[in-house]
Amino acid sequence: NAILTSKIAQKLGVEYLAIATVDEGIELRKAGIKANLLLLSLCIPDEFTELFGYDITPLVFGKEYIKLLSDAADSFYKNDKKLNVQLAVDTGMGRIGCYPEEAGEEAVLINSSNHLKLSGMCTHFAVSDSLEQNNQDFTKEQFEQFKAAIEDVKAQGINPGICSCGASAALLNNSDMHFDMVRPGIITYGYYPDEITHEYLKAAGNVIFDENTSFE
Repeated sequence: NAILTSKIAQKLGVEYLAIATVDEGIELRKAGIKANLLLLSLCIPDEFTELFGYDITPLVFGKEYIKLLSDAADSFYKNDKKLNVQLAVDTGMGRIGCYPEEAGEEAVLINSSNHLKLSGMCTHFAVSDSLEQNNQDFTKEQFEQFKAAIEDVKAQGINPGICSCGASAALLNNSDMHFDMVRPGIITYGYYPDEITHEYLKAAGNVIFDENTSFE
C-alpha cells in the first residue's frame, strides 16, 4: 500500500519519496503526505497542470522538453514560485536522460527558466544487481560518467543539487556510489536485489541487518 508505506517513511524522517506516476503522487498528496515527491517516469504535457498543482518534482532532459515544461510553468504560476526539477542523465541504462556531456548545457537551460529550478541530478544503474565482473565494471563506468556530468554542471556555476544513482543493489553493495541520496526499491519490501543476496553480503562483510534483527 503506497499510502501506508509513505506515511511510515515520512514518520521515520524520509525527505523524498519516489513515485511512478503523477496519479500516484496525487493520491499521496490527498492522503496528507508532505514529503518531496520525485516522479521517476517522464511526465506528459497533459499532466503538467497536476504536476504544478500538487508540487511534484519531475525528471527532465532534452532542450525541447525543458522548454515545453518551462512555458507551461510560466502559464501556471502567477508569482515567482519555482518548480524543483531533477536532470536525468543516461549513463547506459538506455531509457531516459541526456547524455553526460549535455548535462551542463541543459542545467543552464533549466536555471534560465522563470519558474524552474534544478534541485538534483540522477541516473540509474542498469546491472548493479549482477555480480558478473563485466556488469560490475559497467556499473563503475556509469558511475564515472555520472560524476563527469555533475562536474559539467558545476563548471557552469550551477549547484547540481541532490545527486543520486544507487538503487537497492548499489545501496547494499557499493557504498562509494551513494552520493547525496539513495533510492531503495525492492529492499523496501524485504527482498534482496537479484544476486546481491544476504549470503553474499555476509561473506563480503556488508550486512546491514542479520537474521536476528527485529523490525517490530
